[in-house]
Amino acid sequence: MAGVTVDLLTDDEEETIASTTRDSGTFISGDSELPVVFLCSQCRLPVGDSLAWAGADPKENVIYLRNVTKNILMDKEHKIDTADDSGCIYVLLSCRGCSLLLGRMYLCTPVHLDFKRNVYCLAVAYIESYVLGSTTSAELTDCNKKPVVLETQSEVLEELAKSQIVLNMMIERLSAVEEKIQSLQGEG
Repeated sequence: MAGVTVDLLTDDEEETIASTTRDSGTFISGDSELPVVFLCSQCRLPVGDSLAWAGADPKENVIYLRNVTKNILMDKEHKIDTADDSGCIYVLLSCRGCSLLLGRMYLCTPVHLDFKRNVYCLAVAYIESYVLGSTTSAELTDCNKKPVVLETQSEVLEELAKSQIVLNMMIERLSAVEEKIQSLQGEG
């Protein structure tokens, strides 16, 4: 599985492509416009995808998603953010598979932070991403191994028929041996 780095955009770049990113839900990462799957960095469970992309904040090193998978657990305890005196109320988000803390969901924010409310804020440090369609087809490394196609299917069926004949012969021999053993036990 090939991993990619999530490119966070500056405010100017974010404004330039905001309509493309938010309207289509397409994640823009470097030269790729293919869908991206976000994974827990510890246990590799999928936690979201770029179809739910709501933005990114390079200063806070987080991405914002409108929806996540069921692999994210939302803490029931409400917490108050007092670090920057914003007074935001949030809940912690963790991975269902390994309990790694992945981010926050803000439930109550001041007006200047409304863009964070009711979206999943995932810390880039704790997630990895995978671009769908980014793998290339691997060539056969062993020249003697052929893929099973219609031409080789007949060869496989022929070998299977030979194996079936041998198996039937062995069953007949085993039956003969069992009969001989029974007849010897009956005499003794």
